Amino acid sequence: MNVVRLVLLLLAVMILLMRFTADAQEDVLRPNGRGTDAQVQQDDAPVIRVPGPILRVGIEGGLTYATLSRTIDGILPTSPYSIASSGSGVDVMYGVYAEVELSPMIALGMRLMVDNRRISATRDGLLQDCLILDEYGVPQSVSVVSMRGEYERTQSFFTFTPLIRLSLTDRLFAQIGSTIQLPTSNISTTVTFTIPDSEPCSFNYGQPDSTKVSTSTSEDTDYPALRLGLDAAIGYRIPLFDGLELVPRVGYQFMLSSFDGEAEGIDYSREYSDPPPRAYTSTASMMNHLQASLSLWFRL
Repeated sequence: MNVVRLVLLLLAVMILLMRFTADAQEDVLRPNGRGTDAQVQQDDAPVIRVPGPILRVGIEGGLTYATLSRTIDGILPTSPYSIASSGSGVDVMYGVYAEVELSPMIALGMRLMVDNRRISATRDGLLQDCLILDEYGVPQSVSVVSMRGEYERTQSFFTFTPLIRLSLTDRLFAQIGSTIQLPTSNISTTVTFTIPDSEPCSFNYGQPDSTKVSTSTSEDTDYPALRLGLDAAIGYRIPLFDGLELVPRVGYQFMLSSFDGEAEGIDYSREYSDPPPRAYTSTASMMNHLQASLSLWFRL
């Protein structure tokens, strides 16, 4: 009987030791206590982490195709001044891009670009009076000469473009925003008129400095200090490596501000053959841009 009691006592001690050991291990895992059943279920539930904003920076380079137009009133359609009524040109742009992706569907970005503009035009059949002078420089007769006209206008800008990027698919996206252009140079203009060799006349006809080609260069300081416009584009993200993407982009900038200022003057090109000299007015020119670029985006 004593043996049975001893065995039962040992079993009771072992059970108590096992219970004490289990409680001690539980206290180590939960130093603040086991808590209620609801708290225990919450502690055992899986942790769901919500990702924060994603930051990206990039470098961008490409080409801008610009078109320019203006209205010039008071001149003949064949006037040499008419060459300045329209033009187009392609030039380079380059800069950096940065964005904060707020969700897989939307991001806020900024393009900071150095943007050059080169506009040119060529037109044949421009008419101008040609004075026939004697050896003393006295006009003897007047004829009308047909010329070829060419002009080129250039200006550089620093461009800010804040925009919103909207994901259309996993890789295809659209961007919409505004653009702000700050000129960093004056407008440089070069105009060249060429009289064909078949024409008997020339510039300064009958003089030692007579020539078939006349070129003039000027700088225009009458332009807006700031140009505003709207920017819309579509692009495609091509993964290269983890955190690195190649991004082709095509966009259009519709400018709300003019490229230069209004002008007025007197056109003397046909004052003898079709008098009188004509007063003209020119509206400020408007210039819009089609852009194509490639970027490398780095995820930070």
